[in-house]
Amino acid sequence: MKNIFSLKKQKIIATIAASIAGVSLVTVSSTIIGFDLCFPRYERPDYSVYPGEYSYQRVGHRLQRTEFFFPAGQSRLKGYFYPASRSKGLVIMVHGFHAGADDYLPIIEYVVNAGYDVFAYDSTGTYDSEGDSVVGLCQALADLDNVFNYLKSTPHADKPKFLIGHSLGGYAASSVLALQKSSNIRACALIAPMNNGYTMIYEKAEQFAGHIALPNKPILDAYQKILFEHYTEYNGVRGINSVDIPVLIAQGLDDAIVTYNGQSITAHKSEITNPNVQYYDGFGTQGDHDNIWHSTASAEYQQRVKSDLEKLKRLMQERGKELTREELVEFYKGVDHALYSQVNKELMERIIALFDGAL
Repeated sequence: MKNIFSLKKQKIIATIAASIAGVSLVTVSSTIIGFDLCFPRYERPDYSVYPGEYSYQRVGHRLQRTEFFFPAGQSRLKGYFYPASRSKGLVIMVHGFHAGADDYLPIIEYVVNAGYDVFAYDSTGTYDSEGDSVVGLCQALADLDNVFNYLKSTPHADKPKFLIGHSLGGYAASSVLALQKSSNIRACALIAPMNNGYTMIYEKAEQFAGHIALPNKPILDAYQKILFEHYTEYNGVRGINSVDIPVLIAQGLDDAIVTYNGQSITAHKSEITNPNVQYYDGFGTQGDHDNIWHSTASAEYQQRVKSDLEKLKRLMQERGKELTREELVEFYKGVDHALYSQVNKELMERIIALFDGAL
C-alpha cells in the first residue's frame, strides 16, 4: 500500500475502514483506487486534429483576453478574462466534465458581443490549472466557490454577476447559489445541468447496472465527504430554491449523459419552488448533451465531418494503410471550424434576455 498511496491517503483508508464495520483495508483501498481512476488529470486536446473554434488560436483575432492564475484552496487555477466594450456585468462561465474553459469559446464570444465581460477558468486538474487529477465531481462546486471568493478581492467584486454552466458546470453554477448569496448574482443559465455531483456516480452506475450497482457505496460516501466536506450537501435544486433570481434550465430530450428524466435538474422540476425558473427543451439534432448549445446547421455539419472521416479511414484500410498524423492534420485543415462550433442562437438569445432582464 505504501507504494500506491501517499501517507495522507493511507490515513483516509484507515479512517474509513475503522468507521464501517466489517470492511477490510483491502476493500477500502480497492474502492478508492476505482474512484480515483475515474477522475484523472485532463489535458488540452491536440488542436491540429481537433475541429471547431474551441481553441483561442482560432478566435484570438476577434476576442481579447487576459490570462492569469488565482488561488483556489491548495492549488492555483488558470483564469481567463474577456472584456466587453461597454460592460453590463460579469458572466462566469463554468465548463463541464472532460472539458476546459476554451471549449466554450463560441458561447464566450457571443456573450462578450452582447455586452458582458466574461470570467472563465480551467477547473482543478484540467488544461492549464494545477492539480494531479480532477479529484471528483464535487470539486467543480468547490472550485466555483473559490472563484467567487477570489473575485471579492478584485475590481469585479461589486459588478452584477451572472452564471452560465454546462453539464457538471451546471451542477456547480446552480449549487453555488446557496453558498454565495452575498455575491450579487443576478441570474443563472444552466445547459444540460446534472443536479448532484455527490450522487451522480451512483445514479450513472444504477442507470447501467440497476440496483446491484456499487455495493461499496458506504465507502464512497465516506471518501467523498472526506475529500469535499460540506460541498457534498449541496445540489442544483437546493441552490435554485435558495434564491429568487431568474434561472434558465436547458435540457436535451435525448441527452444520454445527463438524462432528461434521470440525473438532470429538469428531472426534479416538481421539487423546484423558485418562481422565476424558465425551461428550454432541446430536441431533434439539438436534443443531446452538447448539440443543445450548437445550431442545427452545426450539429448536422458535425455529423458530416464525422462521416467523412470514417469514409477516409475505410478507404485507407481498403488500401492496407492507416491514416497518418500528417493526413489527419490535412483533413482537419479542410474543416469549417466556425460552422462546426456555431452556437444555438435561439438558446443564446434566451440567455442574454434573461441576463438583461435581471439588470
